[in-house]
This record gives sequence, C-alpha cells and structure tokens, in this order.
Amino acid sequence: MQYLERLFLWAVFYSFLGWVYESILVSVQERRPVNRGFLNGPLCPIYGAGAALAIVVLTPLKDVPAAPAVMFMLGALGASVLEYVTSWAMERIFHARWWDYSHFRFNINGRVCLIGAIVFGVFGIIIVDVTQPWVEHWTDMIPTTAFHILVSVLFVACLSDFIVTVVGFSGFHRRLAEFARVLERGRERMADGVNLLDGVSLLDVSEALQQYTDAAAGRLQTYRDAATGKVRRLSENLTENMPKPSVPSVPVAKLYGKLLGALNFQQRRMLSSFPRMTSDEYGDLIKKLREKLVRK
Repeated sequence: MQYLERLFLWAVFYSFLGWVYESILVSVQERRPVNRGFLNGPLCPIYGAGAALAIVVLTPLKDVPAAPAVMFMLGALGASVLEYVTSWAMERIFHARWWDYSHFRFNINGRVCLIGAIVFGVFGIIIVDVTQPWVEHWTDMIPTTAFHILVSVLFVACLSDFIVTVVGFSGFHRRLAEFARVLERGRERMADGVNLLDGVSLLDVSEALQQYTDAAAGRLQTYRDAATGKVRRLSENLTENMPKPSVPSVPVAKLYGKLLGALNFQQRRMLSSFPRMTSDEYGDLIKKLREKLVRK
C-alpha cells in the first residue's frame, strides 16, 4: 500500500514537471503564455502516468546488458502507446482531438509521431537513471504521518480537479452543435440581405433610399423647364454617389464573440490550453473560436 502511495506521489511530481515542460514549449510555439494541462492545477497527468510506468517497467532493467538502448526502446514504445490510447479515449469521450501531430513526418493518425517517441525514450532513461534516485531520496525523508497526509490531500485535490474539469467540459460538443446551427441561420439571413445584429433588411434600406431620391427629384422637377437637364444630372449624381448598403463583417465577428461568451470557463480554458485541439465535425468552428479568444 505504501508503495502505491509513493508511486502516486511521484506521479504527481512528474505531472508537475510535465506541465512546466509543456507550458514552456507551447508558449514558445504560440508566442503567448499558455497554461498547459488538462486539469486546472499545474499538472499534466499523462506525464505522471508515463513516468510511473517507466519507474515500474524500466527500473528493473538498469543492470541488464545494453541497458540504455533497451530502456530507450521500451520507454519510447510504452510512452507512444500510452499517448495513442489516451488520445483515442479522450476523442471518444469528449468528441474532440486534443493534440494533432499530422504536421509532423512519421506520425500515426496524428496521435503520435517519431520525434515525440524519441523524446519520451530519452526522458525514460533520464527519469530512471538521474531524477528518480534523487526523488526517492527526498521522499524517504518525509515523516510517515506527514507523508500519508500529503498523499491524501493531493489525492483529494487531484480527484476534485478531475471531476470539475470533466463536468465543465462535458457539454462542449453539444454546444458546438448549437453554435453551428446559429451560424447556419446567420448565413441564411445574410444571404437574404439581413444584418445579423439588428435584423434590418437591406431591401428596406434600398427602398428608403429610393423614396428619398424620388422625393428629391419630385421637388426639383418643380423648377423651370430650362433647369430640367441640370435637375436630371443632379438626381443621377445623388443616386450614384449614395453609399451602397452592404452586409458588414463586424457583426459576424461580434457574433463569434457572443458564441465564445456562451462557453463556460472550462471550455474556454481548453481552447486556450490546447492550440491544436480540433474535431472532425467542427474543426473550423473551434479554430475561429480560438482565434477570437486569443485576440481578446
């Protein structure tokens, strides 16, 4: 039982290191601060799970012949399998793909890639040979009572964070479907010449302008016949120079802003934390919502 507690504590520690690594990496790539991680707290659980798996599987191999090569291969393979299964499971549960390596060469369905496997293989060796002996040394220095309290507090905190995150994000796919219907109705109204914000028909605007022009022309026709040509030219110039009403692009941007405001905190956080999160059904919508969120 105590070994499981130790393993959990180590997993939390490596989850934190994974969060630091991911946040720095993605922030540099996106050129903006990114609070990376599935949970609200500073943890990337997949790194903790991968590290715990490496500790259990690779530690007994430290003394075998060609240990570094064997540990590298098993670490790369095990981490890639874990990442692939996690990506697949999260996509089935939340109807969204959280990361996509399709832009990398030698990837498998965009879920894992060769460069990632190499990095994880190197990390496996570093964890077992470098960091884990140090981590175990400091773990052993924690008094037994304090150790159990620390593990209990961290377990409750992680479990609570997980529940809050899953519940908060669970309606994301349904909300995207609602947004898609709203945008479709908006496009239909725009095709009919309707301003999305106030519902004023462009046909009504054109009729009003025409009435104004006709009224002006009618008053001008009361002048003498000698001025008829001048009146005609003035009326034509008035009509030609009158601004043509058009469907503005600003209301569309405001509409996306309103849709973004309809998302809850967890859903907006995920959009920001996972720049490559996408969906087979609503990938373009997710991209536009994220762009609007980042520009805010």
